[in-house]
Amino acid sequence: MRKILLTLLSVLMIALLFTLSVPVQAGPPTNAEGLWRYTPTIIDSREAGCNTFLTTTEVGEWTGTFEGDSTEAGKVVIHCSGAWSFNAIVTFSNVTVDDKEGTLEMSVVGKRPDASADWEGKWVILSGTNELATLRGQGTWWGPGASGPGTWGDIYYVGNTHFEPK
Repeated sequence: MRKILLTLLSVLMIALLFTLSVPVQAGPPTNAEGLWRYTPTIIDSREAGCNTFLTTTEVGEWTGTFEGDSTEAGKVVIHCSGAWSFNAIVTFSNVTVDDKEGTLEMSVVGKRPDASADWEGKWVILSGTNELATLRGQGTWWGPGASGPGTWGDIYYVGNTHFEPK
C-alpha cells in the first residue's frame, strides 16, 4: 500500500511539474501595413551652432492595420550636414486593430539624408488599453512626408503585431 501511495504521489508531482513548466506563448504574428497621413506644426525652434532643433506636434490619420486618428509630440533635428532626424510619441485616443479597440502609444524614430530625400524609420508599440492592452508590435516606415508645416504628408508602414497572453 505504501509503494502504491508513493508511486501515485510521484506521478502527481511529475505531472504538476510538467504543467508548470509549459511556456505560455504569444499569439501568432500578424502582418501590419498601411498609410499614415499627417500634418505637422512647429511649436518651437532653436539653433545651436549650425544645428536646428524643432519641437513639433502633428495630427495623423492612419489606415490599414491601424485604423484611427493620432496626435504626436516630437522633435526634429536638422544637422549641420543637412541630414534630418526625428523622434516622437504617437498617441491614438481611439484606434482599431484586428477588430479590437482601445488606445495606443507608439514610438517613432526616423531620418533622411537631406531635405529632398524621403524619410525612413522604425515604429514600436509602447502600450495600449482596453482590448489593445496586450498588443505588441514593431516595424518600419518610409515616404516623402509633409513638405512643410500645415501640409499633409504620406508615410507608409509595415511590420508585425501580436497579442500577448493575458
